Amino acid sequence: MKKICIMHQASIGDTLMATPVYRAIKECYLECKTVVVTSHVGYELLYGNPHIDTLLPYKKGDDVLTIIKNIWRSEAAVIFDYHYRNAFYAFLALIPKRIGYGKDFINVRMQDEPLEMFEPLKYLSVVKQLGIHTEDLTLTRPYVSKQEKERVISICDSIRKPSQKLILIVPFSMSSIKDWEPVKYREIIRRLKELDCVVAMTGGVEQIELINKEFPDVVNFAGKLNLRESAELIAQADLQICGCTAMLHVCSTTDTPSVAIYGPTIPEQWAPRKNCKVITHRIECSPCYNIPGKPPCTNNRCIKEIEVDEVWNAVQQVIC
Repeated sequence: MKKICIMHQASIGDTLMATPVYRAIKECYLECKTVVVTSHVGYELLYGNPHIDTLLPYKKGDDVLTIIKNIWRSEAAVIFDYHYRNAFYAFLALIPKRIGYGKDFINVRMQDEPLEMFEPLKYLSVVKQLGIHTEDLTLTRPYVSKQEKERVISICDSIRKPSQKLILIVPFSMSSIKDWEPVKYREIIRRLKELDCVVAMTGGVEQIELINKEFPDVVNFAGKLNLRESAELIAQADLQICGCTAMLHVCSTTDTPSVAIYGPTIPEQWAPRKNCKVITHRIECSPCYNIPGKPPCTNNRCIKEIEVDEVWNAVQQVIC
């Protein structure tokens, strides 16, 4: 294989969970050129990845000719997206082998894997069709420039003393159905402060006011850091506590341990396999989030039933 293109316009977590594929390609085909078509968010995460030769951000409405020119006559196209657009571009670029889970313009169609399969393994099962195998499921950490790293270290030094632990909490995800109750996070914060820990939170711009309202006594980094700086902030922390969020996957690229609170999603599929303590309750209707054939949840009892002491016990095992 001399040239492989990968089409993957995905969210933060999915983008990171596919990074073992890029490393595996380079390990199996040393001279192979990798061209990755990603989302604009994915571009920020994958910029500087040593296993990617050409990285192209794309969203609907961008110039298609640039994409086709860069992937032109690749030997294979690995299409992780289900929508037809990327497969169609690979078809127009005269790529003979187009592999993916979709239906249109795919000539090597993969069967859907079990929902419980760890997500990086699903991505790697696709490239097995190209003779690419690996046992290394490590996610590649986003590249952080020297200036970005120095800025984050300076911020951390300004909010904590050398003797204090920094605990990062990510209370909100893209879907409130996956989120633990704020009142329970507030009790965790109270106990952490009794141990003289510094508690900080992060999130998107749209969560700035919500965090200020629900958690007025924490350091609020929401909207103040880019994704690479957020990864460095996590790396500087002593622990991250969160639900099934994108920042959990970012955390798994660092050495920082995490406590992950899972409700309607599947921890076997999404939770990090190392340095992560998963708290979850399986009840008769869970998991249900984005599960084909299951109606949307109207009462996320599976995560509401998780008590403060369960999470606190896991936290103590890490920081005490």
